[in-house]
Amino acid sequence: MIITSTGRRVAGARPFLVGMFADALGSGLYVPLTLLFIHQVTGLPLTTVGVGVTAAAVVGLAANPAAGALIDRFGARRVLMATYLLRAAGFAAYPFVDGFAALVAVAAVVATGDRAYYPASGSYVAVLAQGADRDKLYTLMATARNVAFGLGGLLSAGAVSLAGGAGFTLIAALNAASFLVATGCLVVSGRRAPAPATPREPRGYRAVFSDRPFVALVAAEQAFTLAHMILPVALPVYAVTVLGAPVWLTGLLYTLNTVLVAAGQLAVRRRQRAARRTHAMALAGTILVAACALYAATALLPPGAPRAGGLLVATLVLTLGELMHTTPSWALAAATAPPALPGRYLAIHQQTWAVAAVVAPGGYAALLDTEPSLLWIALAALLVPACLALLRLARRLPPDAVAAPGT
Repeated sequence: MIITSTGRRVAGARPFLVGMFADALGSGLYVPLTLLFIHQVTGLPLTTVGVGVTAAAVVGLAANPAAGALIDRFGARRVLMATYLLRAAGFAAYPFVDGFAALVAVAAVVATGDRAYYPASGSYVAVLAQGADRDKLYTLMATARNVAFGLGGLLSAGAVSLAGGAGFTLIAALNAASFLVATGCLVVSGRRAPAPATPREPRGYRAVFSDRPFVALVAAEQAFTLAHMILPVALPVYAVTVLGAPVWLTGLLYTLNTVLVAAGQLAVRRRQRAARRTHAMALAGTILVAACALYAATALLPPGAPRAGGLLVATLVLTLGELMHTTPSWALAAATAPPALPGRYLAIHQQTWAVAAVVAPGGYAALLDTEPSLLWIALAALLVPACLALLRLARRLPPDAVAAPGT
């Protein structure tokens, strides 16, 4: 059990977190080397791998809404277990892929499991805990995932260094095993967790889209998820091709962000306990706007150390904005969902990440190629109205969803 700061026990939370840690540790083995990993394991050309993974990602877009419906029908824990088993099967199959069609099929299975994981895990947290305990559990989940992901990246480098090409096949096997471990942990968690009956809602997604305050919340969230794509998608291109920074600097900034996100979640969450969730998110958005301004201003600095310092400061501000956004966002969406439709609500909320993953690579590249400052102006232009919308939504969303989580 997890014991919160108020002394309450959250049944089933500990095995869930252990399983989620195992999942993230396995994912960290391959995510930093995704295209290279698939290329080495399958022997297919990199261009073929790139097209296949993109096609699979498009297929994965349908996984979020499908998962939402399944969660509301069969329960979050069962769907979460299915996402683990899908990805275990996918990674176990990668070494046997021998052509483009097989690649797309296997990558689509993995992409489906990846996309469905987020609404399922978020919904299961909502089953395990309520109120401030839910915020705490979301924070612990984010912390553990970032720590495990970072460790997985280190182990990945070691596996490839020591085992050479065979190391990639080892990574595939270990990642598949990590999902099986996570599944076993969910079996244990389910024996301890509450299992409330979920009433049926015949309207399904029509009820979600008719909830105008929630739709407005999702629209605001889309601006935030696009901002979260700055570090993995926009910054490497901006720093290297526009500012002339060395490639290793982008890796260092990414690592710094990962470490600070892992280390800072609990501290930031403690300082947000007295803030309404909508207002905490709006403040996070304001800080993300400041980060965009700092990234744009870095281009005005002299090349070399001054620009490197500017990128460092901007990334630290961006990291703070990400930290302040994550827990209130998850908790607000979960608390807004009615008891009959938690899966569908969180699926639509999480679809913003799938959309950002599709839009950001091409969109950011086009803006940077046209005029680099346009990227930062565009992101700020999305975030500012999103922050204002959140402040207005404080009066329209359910009061208990908006309320400060307290302890």
